[in-house]
Order: sequence, then C-alpha cells, then structure tokens
Amino acid sequence: MTAKKFGDLYRRKDSSVWWMWYYDGNGKRRQESTKTDDKELARKKLLTRLTEYQALRTGEKAVSDMPYSHFAEEFLKHYKARYPYETFKSHRSVINEFARFLDFSSISFLSEITTSTIDKYITYLRESKENRANTCNNHLKNLYTQFNFAISHNLMKNNPAKGCKKVEVNDAKQKGALSPAEYQRFMTVTKQMYPFYYPIYYTFIHTGLRFTELIKLKWQDIDFENKVLWIMQPKCKKKPDYISIHDGLIKILENLKKKSNSEYVFTTETGLPFGIRTRKIIRRLKEILKKTNITGISILHELRHTHCSLLFNAGLNTREIMEQMRHTELRTTEGYAHIFRPEANRKISKLQRLDDKKRLLRRPAPRNDK
Repeated sequence: MTAKKFGDLYRRKDSSVWWMWYYDGNGKRRQESTKTDDKELARKKLLTRLTEYQALRTGEKAVSDMPYSHFAEEFLKHYKARYPYETFKSHRSVINEFARFLDFSSISFLSEITTSTIDKYITYLRESKENRANTCNNHLKNLYTQFNFAISHNLMKNNPAKGCKKVEVNDAKQKGALSPAEYQRFMTVTKQMYPFYYPIYYTFIHTGLRFTELIKLKWQDIDFENKVLWIMQPKCKKKPDYISIHDGLIKILENLKKKSNSEYVFTTETGLPFGIRTRKIIRRLKEILKKTNITGISILHELRHTHCSLLFNAGLNTREIMEQMRHTELRTTEGYAHIFRPEANRKISKLQRLDDKKRLLRRPAPRNDK
C-alpha cells in the first residue's frame, strides 16, 4: 500500500502494454510506458523507478540510471512545447547524433555519461565527422543545456559538459552576402519572374529578419507612421524588439496590405500562413540564384548577412548596426565588420592614384626657396 503513494501500474485503452505513474526526484508526477504486457516485469520496472528516485531525493545517488533515450524523449517534449520549432529541431539533431555515438560506444544510461564521454564525442565530431569548430561548439552548448535540464529534474547533481573545453575556432565558414551588383540582378529577376515573392525577399534583405520572424510577422507589428517594425518573438531575447524601416519598404508593404485578407503580412500563394517547415521560399531562392548566376550565397539566412552588408555600406557604425541586426553581443557584429568593410575599401582605393601618371605630372613641382 505504501508504494502506491509514490506510483502504480495502470492500463490505457490505446495501448496493449502496462503503463506506470510515479513521482520523480522533484516530486513531479510522471507517466511512462513499461513497454511490456507482463505485469511482473512491469512491476519490477516501477519498483526500480521508485527506488531510484527515492535515492536521488535523499542524495544517496548522484546520477539517475535512466536510459539516455528515455531522458532525450522527455527533454524534446519539454522543448517542443515551450520553444520555437527551429530550437527544437536543433536539439533533436544533436540528440540523434549523440545517441548514435553512445550506441557505438556501448553507453546506454545517464549514469555512464561523463566529462570524458563528451570530450570523446567532440573529438569524434571534429575528426571522424570533419565538422567545423563552430558546429562542435554548438553541440557542446546543446549538451550543456540537456544536462542542466537533467539537474533541474534531479536526475544529475553535476553537469558532465561543464568541464569540456571549447574547440578553438580557426575554420569558420565565410559569411556570404549579395554584392550591390548582385542585389540589383537578384531583385530584377525576382520582380520579373516571381512577383509574388518580390515583397518577401525585399523585406528579408531590407530588415535582416530571421526566417521564423518573417513568417510570423503580422500587420499589427508594423508602425507605418513611425517607420518601426516590431518583432514580437525575437531569437535569444525574452522581450519584443524593434527595428527601423525606410520609405521604400513602407511603400511596398502598404501596397501589399491593400490586397491582403490575412492578419499575417506574408502568406502562401493560396492565402494561408506559412508553416515553420515550408520549403517554398527556399526553393524559389535557389531558382533565382541559378537564373542570375549568383554563387556568393546559398542559404536563406545569407539574405540577413546581405542586410548587414548594406548597413555597413550605408555608413552606420558598429553599435548602430548591432541594434538594427538585434545582436546580443557587440563582438557578433564586429565579426561581420571584418568581412564587410566598405569605408576602409573606399579609403584604401585612393592608393591606386599612384598609378595615374597624368595626375602626378599635373602636380606643381616643389618650390625651392633658396
């Protein structure tokens, strides 16, 4: 009878196996499939859970013996319910790769994952998978988040990813962006051949919005009078953010609004809101790039890079660009400054005057006051 206070077995109409409920290390009620129709085996599994969580609650045990696969499932459920799809997808990708590595290493349980395990995983990504340093560091950051989740649910006392050193970044992928001439070709072809997508790509390039921000943009988020566009769910920020927009973009959006019957600024060709997993915008981008023979960019996010490039060309300083791009750290913006340096390029181009012999001949000879 005492055990039933903390957990019990039960049947579900939609399942042929036994299910169990129990209280975890934080005292939160949980449900889980026992994956067996044998009641005795199911009861043993329940008792194992009860014993383990009791030990975790009292501090007798530091790490849960829960299978990593079960933990990962719980972690993904948590993130899918609370965060944008792109964040969930990123975590899922890392979990799948890490699970393959654990399987290869004959590791199944949380209690078997140590700092050494994660160090070997990063080495595996770097050497066997030939991933870039930034990719490896993203995996490390992702694992750190996973095990913090485990700590918050009393499944671990210490984060095994905390002691892992980041990979030194010396092979970062060059940021792609449209040059002014490529921008002209890109927009001309888009307007002529894909007029429906012209406002979408124009807004992409002239605001630097991320894909998920663009497809969630609503008419109520645009202040035409004050030339401000609000981002209600910005990435990496908890509060709404805003950016400035110019008259050219305002004119295009106002014309689009007259024809719109949706609360969303951009919709599919059938008038429905764009889904998170839509690929139509990406396919159209690749078609336009092929028709214009542009090879400098390959992915949608590089239209955001183009916006950054245009801001540098417009003469904005790094702090102003940081605010417009909504970067959380100045060093992120400075990373673009090393690539997009129009002001330095304009000044250094004056050196070519040394090759202009006629200009040098026209210069008056130095005066001799002696």
